[in-house]
Amino acid sequence: MSAFKTLRLTALDTLFFRESRPLDAIGGSELVSIFPPSPRTVLGAVRSAIGDTLGADWKQFHAEKESYVLPNGRSLYDLIGWGDELGKLSLAGLWLSLDDVRLYPAPLFLLHNKINFGRLRIGTAVRTHVGTVRLPTAPDREHGYRPFEDSWLTGAGLLQALEGGNPDNDELRQRKDLFTEESRLGIARDNSKRTVRTGLLYQTRHIRPMAGFAIDANISGLDDSLNIEGRIVRLGGEGRMADIYSVETPKMPDTPRPHGDTRGLILVLLTSALFKNEHGNWLPPRFSPAKSNGADVWRGEINSVSLTLHAVALGKTRREGGWNMAECKPRDVQSLLSPGGSYYCTVDNGNIATAIDALHGKQIGEDQELGRGVIACGLWNQNEFPIDHPGGKA
Repeated sequence: MSAFKTLRLTALDTLFFRESRPLDAIGGSELVSIFPPSPRTVLGAVRSAIGDTLGADWKQFHAEKESYVLPNGRSLYDLIGWGDELGKLSLAGLWLSLDDVRLYPAPLFLLHNKINFGRLRIGTAVRTHVGTVRLPTAPDREHGYRPFEDSWLTGAGLLQALEGGNPDNDELRQRKDLFTEESRLGIARDNSKRTVRTGLLYQTRHIRPMAGFAIDANISGLDDSLNIEGRIVRLGGEGRMADIYSVETPKMPDTPRPHGDTRGLILVLLTSALFKNEHGNWLPPRFSPAKSNGADVWRGEINSVSLTLHAVALGKTRREGGWNMAECKPRDVQSLLSPGGSYYCTVDNGNIATAIDALHGKQIGEDQELGRGVIACGLWNQNEFPIDHPGGKA
């Protein structure tokens, strides 16, 4: 991956990142904001900032595209691309920060009830509609545990979870710590007549970020001589505004080191992922069905590491659509794997430490130029291993 810099976007007021449903197909229901925003939304703001800084004539660029030349003689198309083509730009990850502390999505193997943290266990193989598979279970089969959805961890908290423990409470951030929500009522305008359009009333729900909250984008392909610092850009729907500046790139959490009780890896999605696999779009590319000790598993390779996948913990599918500004039409909606999804794997050659070094912080799946599929490696230890697998606890 090429070198990148981190751009930070902070809201000047509320923000609105429209969900995948269109405004004209929802009846009287409220349109909510998806959060975090899609990578294309953030990249759109950055591309606009680059063009504005260089004095682009956007109407002329729309007409001429590849042949358009900036006042300084450079090709804007080469710098920022057009539509889905990103030119020299690519996103190495989209992150949240609060008070200059980077946040990571809480892995879905983390659970909580009203009192305690917990971690998923992998049970013995049972017959289901997808075969004889090992399913995640609550700790000691107790009731009342729920996953940490819409929750984030600091780097220190994520490392605690990846090492096989539970994070401290003060390393956890939830939606209420990052923003509040506000309902807004609007009506469509007819700009040619300077009047409202009859019957086109709509309701949206904006987010109002807390003080110190920001969106960080690790972007490669930015020209070092290009200064877009301090620009005000439109971010998301309804023309909401944000300022943009660069910050020092925070370091990824350290890799956990395996020990005598480590039996495998838990691969955690830190950003949304898009997989294309004939055996199921929840399955990483180049994995195919196999058998192991009477259970259905999947074998494949990631970054030259051969793995056997035994169990998966996934959250709700994330639906991303949006507006294609280049072609002035809605963008096709995609179904993505949500951040926090966890894949329980064993390393086929048994060298877990080497596998962690090869996989931690890498990307898997499609649309990697949008920062999708960044993974972190956690330890799958003996106390969470199925008893019907060699190496499992007795």
